[in-house]
Amino acid sequence: MRPLFLLLPAISATLFLAAAPKPAPADDAIRVTTDASIDIDASWSPDGSQIAFASTRSGNYDIWVIPAAGGVATQITTDPAVDYCPSWSPDGTLIAFGSDRSGNRDIWVIASTGGTAAQITTDLHDDSHPSWSPDGAHIAFHSDSNGNLDIWMIPSAGGTATEITGDPHDDSCPTWSPDGTQIAFASDRGGNDDIWVMPAAGGAAIPITTSPGSDICPTWSPDGTGIAFTSNRGGNYNIWVIPAAGGIATQITDAAYGDHLPDWSPDGCRLAFDSFRGVNYDIWVIAVPGSASATEKNTWSEIKATYR
Repeated sequence: MRPLFLLLPAISATLFLAAAPKPAPADDAIRVTTDASIDIDASWSPDGSQIAFASTRSGNYDIWVIPAAGGVATQITTDPAVDYCPSWSPDGTLIAFGSDRSGNRDIWVIASTGGTAAQITTDLHDDSHPSWSPDGAHIAFHSDSNGNLDIWMIPSAGGTATEITGDPHDDSCPTWSPDGTQIAFASDRGGNDDIWVMPAAGGAAIPITTSPGSDICPTWSPDGTGIAFTSNRGGNYNIWVIPAAGGIATQITDAAYGDHLPDWSPDGCRLAFDSFRGVNYDIWVIAVPGSASATEKNTWSEIKATYR
C-alpha cells in the first residue's frame, strides 16, 4: 500500500485540515517553520546548520532552506512545477529533489544555493525520493518503471539507472547506510509496510520491522546503528527508532495528528520531521530520545542500551 503523502506531494491543504481541536503532543518537539503554508519533507544539511524542505509558500511546492534553529527561509527552486523530497549531497553543495517539471516525476539536482537545475532521470515513469550515496557518486530513488515501486540507482551526474529491487510488491523511500554498503527501504512484500535492508549493490533483503502497523520512510543514524522511521503502530503516525539489525522499536514522537518523514541530524542528536501538530504541516525537530529537550546533546550512542 502506498502512503498518500509519499506519492502525492501536491495535496491540497484542505486534505490536512481537521475539524476537532488538536490535543497537545506528549513530547518536546520544537517547531522550526511557522509559515501559513504547508512545509514537508525535511532534509538536514551535512554540516547540520540548515534544513531543506518542500513548501507551498510560493504558491506551489518548491524547495526551500531554513536555519536548523529556525529563522528566515530561502527559496531554492522557483519552477511552477511541483518540487519535493529534497536530499543534500554529502559535501553540501547540491540538493537532489523530485519534480514533475518534465511532464512526469523525475530526479533533478540543483546547487544548494539555487540556480539552474539539472535533470538526472529522464524515463517516462515516476521517479521520486532521491538519496545520495555517502561518496556522492550515486543517487538511489524509487520508481514505478516496472508497474510497481522498486528501488533504482543512477550516477549522480546522470546516466544509466540500475534496478536494485525487482520484487512485485512496492519498495520505496531508499536511504543509504553511512558506510555505503546497505540500503534501507520500505516495502509491503511481507503483507504490510515494513522496513527492509539489503546490500547497496543488490541482493537478498531482510525485514527489520515486523509490526502489523505501517512502517515507512526510513532514515539511518549517522553512526549506522539505528534506523528512524514513520509508523502508525501506535494508532496514528509518529516517529520511531529501531536498531539497524532489528530488535525493539522505541517511539520518539507522540502527537495525535501525524508525524512523517524523519531525517537524522549529522551529529546524531536530533530528528527533523514534518507534522500537522500545529496549524498546518510544518517542520519540527526533536531530540533523541524524545523525552529530552531538542537543545540537549542526547546522542544515539547514549540510548543504544535501551534497545538491547
